[in-house]
Amino acid sequence: MKRGILAALAVLTLGLVLVAQELTPAQEAWLKAAQLGPYQPAQEDWDAIYQAAVQEGKVVLYSLSSRYPDMVEAFKAAFPGIEVEAYDMTGNEQIEKLTREQAAGIYNVDVLFLSNETTVTMELLPQHLVWNYVPDTLFGEDLEHFVATRDVIAEQFLIPLVHSFESKVVFYNFEAYPTCPLQSLWDLTLPEWKGRVQMKDPMLTEENMNFLQMVVMHADEMAAAYEAEFGQPLKLSPGIPNAGYEWIKRLIENDIVLTTSDGDAAKACGAPGQERPPVTCSVASSKLRYNDSKGTKLAICWDILPVTGLTKRNFLLIANQAPHPNAAKLLIRFMLGDSNGGAGFAPWNVPGGWSPRTDVTPKAATLDQVLTKTWLIDTNWVYEHGLEVQDFWLSQQ
Repeated sequence: MKRGILAALAVLTLGLVLVAQELTPAQEAWLKAAQLGPYQPAQEDWDAIYQAAVQEGKVVLYSLSSRYPDMVEAFKAAFPGIEVEAYDMTGNEQIEKLTREQAAGIYNVDVLFLSNETTVTMELLPQHLVWNYVPDTLFGEDLEHFVATRDVIAEQFLIPLVHSFESKVVFYNFEAYPTCPLQSLWDLTLPEWKGRVQMKDPMLTEENMNFLQMVVMHADEMAAAYEAEFGQPLKLSPGIPNAGYEWIKRLIENDIVLTTSDGDAAKACGAPGQERPPVTCSVASSKLRYNDSKGTKLAICWDILPVTGLTKRNFLLIANQAPHPNAAKLLIRFMLGDSNGGAGFAPWNVPGGWSPRTDVTPKAATLDQVLTKTWLIDTNWVYEHGLEVQDFWLSQQ
């Protein structure tokens, strides 16, 4: 969305090529010293990177996920002499802190682990607030030899570098409902679900607002789903331009319950022993892990029309003028994981989470299967029209 630090871009068949601002002398000097951006060598010397990282002493991580503690301990065991200072922060919080500090010439963070796809591609990268970094190698099968990153991660997931995928989906409680009690997203607006649909507030998380934006973008599919279920064309309310906006209006009027976290929504839906539990809308698919860790009874409505939600990409990026760039390189390589989901990726290799690596086996479904049941974020559409959807959401409150 247009937030004042916008950049021109050209769209090519293999992804976005951004027309960036010119480098400042300080950025140029930092890139050369860190061997990043245009100065990254084709073959990196990992022994030298490790020794330089030890001299740096630590790496600072901002993480959208609270699942990093086990990864941190494994990283410190793999790379003695490097401390990890990690903070659990939403993507919006990371971006606000990063932009405010860098505007003041303050450079604290090294690695950002966030989603916020439109902001990353349209603002942070072209404005050089962050830098894309793809390690030339990842751990191989025996953890001693290496494979080229591009051999196991498709080109489309390298810029920006994707760490993992999650879907924002509709959950139901399989203890109370043997099968999904919904046929389409429109059922969330019906009287029987009034006050019984939970979702993390889309004003707190960019990807939930992205879901609403994609509902509007795919208005024709929403209209077709309505007619397929109810046997008659959708009638729009006065002043409502399409089926996507109509769905948002009806969802709000049906007293959707907004939470401050996906976890709260998932636990309310999946708690055992309920007779009429709520369902969720646009909650992280990785909350399926709560079934093992918290005893919930969560299942995904995979087959509702037109889709069950949105698939988002989680990125790993190095902050502009990061104070510990070599340690950042090691952390990014480590978090991408060993073959078949090693210690670096293990916290995210859970049911409802997917790696971009072809040699990491997912715990539930395959990425290709997931992508047929969800929408991806169209960053260009969001960039041009996203604020219109956000303003409509706010106007209906």
